[in-house]
Amino acid sequence: MSGMSSGGRPPRVFFVAGEHSGDLQGSLVLTHLKRLRPDLVAEGIGGPLMKKAGLHCLHSIDELAVIGFIEVLKNLRHFLNVFDEVKQHLAAHRPDLLVLIDYPGFNTRVATVAKELGIHVVYYITPQVWAWNPSRVHKITRIIDEAVVVFSFEEKIWRRAGARVSWFGHPLVGITEARQPPGQFRAELGLDGGPVISLLPGSRSQEIRYILPGLLDAAVLILKARPATRFLLPLAGTIQESLVLPHLRGRNLPLTLLRGQTYEAVAASDLALVASGTATLETALLGTPMIIVYQSNLLTSVMSKFLIQKPHIGLPNVVAGRQIVPEFIRWRFRPRLIADEALSILAHPRRQDTIRRQLAQVRSLLGPPGASERVARHLLERLAELVGPAEPVVHAEPTTPTDRGAAG
Repeated sequence: MSGMSSGGRPPRVFFVAGEHSGDLQGSLVLTHLKRLRPDLVAEGIGGPLMKKAGLHCLHSIDELAVIGFIEVLKNLRHFLNVFDEVKQHLAAHRPDLLVLIDYPGFNTRVATVAKELGIHVVYYITPQVWAWNPSRVHKITRIIDEAVVVFSFEEKIWRRAGARVSWFGHPLVGITEARQPPGQFRAELGLDGGPVISLLPGSRSQEIRYILPGLLDAAVLILKARPATRFLLPLAGTIQESLVLPHLRGRNLPLTLLRGQTYEAVAASDLALVASGTATLETALLGTPMIIVYQSNLLTSVMSKFLIQKPHIGLPNVVAGRQIVPEFIRWRFRPRLIADEALSILAHPRRQDTIRRQLAQVRSLLGPPGASERVARHLLERLAELVGPAEPVVHAEPTTPTDRGAAG
């Protein structure tokens, strides 16, 4: 059979992605893997995008995408059940390769099991050891076979710890693009005139609960100072309108809910208020000035204060190595502070230009487009070493999946 391994069977890869952004990154790699090795069997935990790309899902990311220490404790029994099922599956079916995507709390435990079973473990989009307890890099290095990082500065961190590590660029470069020119998009929504601000509160239900109300309160304050302002709220694919609508009642904001148009909304905005995470990097790639925010439950906020080792948590600031966009996290996550900063940015075109210029510099540090295909080819090279090379096959041109952004 064309594409079969030298052992006469198709190669098996097990993926574990526990969050919306991981589903996107995993789907991009898996799409290229299936194009290059159509016989490849892909199983594991993922979301709708990975399913569409060819993943046979044992569980959905919807069951795992929670944040905060309290939320994890509340769902601990379910996590343990899923973990036990994954453990049994790995022992019974023994994939040739295990690909872990971010989600360190769960994935490091899976890596330990796979290592004991002699399964080759690749950690793709490694835990942010540079922010949370850098000593973890040594512990993780011992339970994986190799790391594939998405930021160039991470390469040195993992190599110093003795890990086998590769960097192929960031997978969002080249796919984070608006389908419509900003002017056309604004015109279609009737947004001519005043400033436009996008609100991106995150892709998890807990983030909607803790972050969206504060952003809406900030929007009310901005509107009082600049009545012509209009607001866009692009919803992540994981968020239902029923979760958002109760927060909108009584505020009387000129706000448009959007679905599947995150990149268009952000590109057409003068400013974005963005929850810390992948969406901040997407906003940076689109070149829109932003304010990074984050809030969680009190216990998580207190613990993160002592655990996070870096002065900044926003990815554009981390990549730049300095603060280029303001951050309002934990106790600084206050509507008045956020509104005052937003009004200051809107009032100073030179500051907006400076932010855009610095975001372009961040973009230049993320590598060229095509990272997901390069990662896929790297995984196939590793599979060839483990199970033997494939026979040559004729391939069609790839199609690149996207959910129009980690935030929606």
